[in-house]
Amino acid sequence: MRLGDLITPAKVERCGDREFPVLSMTMHDGIVLQADRFKKAIASKDQSTYKVVKPGQLVVGFPIDEGVLYVQGYDHEGIMSPAYNVWNVDTKQVDTRYLELALHSPQSMSFYKEKMRGTTARRRSLPAATLVELDIPVPERCEQVKVANTLLGIRANITDLKSLLERLNELVKSRFVEMFEHGQKWELRTLAECCATPDDIKCGPFGSQLHKEDYISEGIPVWGIPEVNSGFERMPDKFVSPENGRRLQSYSLVPGDVAMNRKGNVGQAALFDGSKPSGIIHSDVLRVRVNQDVFEPRFLVEQLHSSHVVREQVMSASTGAIMAGTNVTKLKKIKVFVPPLTLQQEFAAFVQQVDKLKFETQQAVEKLQMLYDSLAQEYFGS
Repeated sequence: MRLGDLITPAKVERCGDREFPVLSMTMHDGIVLQADRFKKAIASKDQSTYKVVKPGQLVVGFPIDEGVLYVQGYDHEGIMSPAYNVWNVDTKQVDTRYLELALHSPQSMSFYKEKMRGTTARRRSLPAATLVELDIPVPERCEQVKVANTLLGIRANITDLKSLLERLNELVKSRFVEMFEHGQKWELRTLAECCATPDDIKCGPFGSQLHKEDYISEGIPVWGIPEVNSGFERMPDKFVSPENGRRLQSYSLVPGDVAMNRKGNVGQAALFDGSKPSGIIHSDVLRVRVNQDVFEPRFLVEQLHSSHVVREQVMSASTGAIMAGTNVTKLKKIKVFVPPLTLQQEFAAFVQQVDKLKFETQQAVEKLQMLYDSLAQEYFGS
C-alpha cells in the first residue's frame, strides 16, 4: 500500500502556555524523553510553538535519509520541535510498531536517499507529497504483529549484548582500580624509561620520509588512529610498498607493541597482538615497545585508559583548539607506575579472559545483526 493510505496529516496543536514533557528525536533510539536522555535542556525556553504529539502518532524529522522518523511510543502526550511533521496512523490497517520498522527497512531507506538527490545540509527532508508515495508491504494484522515481535525481540537481544560489552569494559577498569589505585605507592618511571632502547618509543615517519604519493591500495599496512581506536579490529586503508616497508623498518609495529594516539583522542591505546599483519605506524601514532622484563604491555594499555594520574598527564601534554595533539617528546616524559611484574601479569591474564568474553559477545551481536538484516529484507522486500 502507499504510505499515504496509512497515514494522514495530524491537526497542528501548539503547546501554548501549557506544560508537557519535552520529547527529542534521536537517530538510533527514536523518540525519547529529553530529561532522560540529556543532562541539560536542549529545547528552547519558549516552548509555546512546540507541537503536541500524541501516543501512536508518526513524527517525521530530518535528515530523513538517515531514518529520522519514528512513532511516539509513550502512553502520554509530549511536545516536540515545531520543525517536525506529525501524522496520524490508521491503526485499523497497520500496527504502529510494524509501520515504524517498515519505514526503516532497506527498501524505505533507499527510497529516501533516491528522492533526496541534490539536497544539501543537515535538514534534509522530503516533501509530503513525495513521502506518501512510498510503498509499504501490509500483510494481515496478525502477521504484522508477528513480524514486529520477531524483529523487536532480536533488536532487544542486540541491545542487551551491547550493554554487556559496556559492563565488561567497566569490569576491567574496576579491577584495575582495585588492584593498583587503592593507596599503594608504586615505583614511577617515564614511558621512555619503560623501554629498553630510545628507538623503542617513537611516532611514525613524517614528511620527507613518507609522502602521500607513497601510499598504495595494498602492500605493507600503515596503522593509524582509526585502527588504534578499533583496538586493531579493523584493517587500515593505507599501505606502502615492500620496498618502502623495508626502508621504514624502524617504524615497524610488531606483536607486543603498544600503539597510542598522539592526535585526536590523545592517549587512546591498543595492544598489537599479532592477529593482524605487521606493518609500520602512522605519524599520528606513538609506538611504545616496552621492556617486557619489567613491564607488561596489556597493563600499560589499561593504565593509559584507567589511571586518573596518567590521564591528567596526557591531557596536560595536549594542546589544540580544533584537534588535540601532542609531540613525542612530551609523551616520552609521561610517568607511569610500575608494580611488580607478577602483579601486572596477573592483571593481564584477567584482561585476556575478559577480552575473550568480549570477542564472543561481539560475535553474537554481529550474528544477530545479520539475522535482523536478513529478516528485514525478507519481510519488507519487494
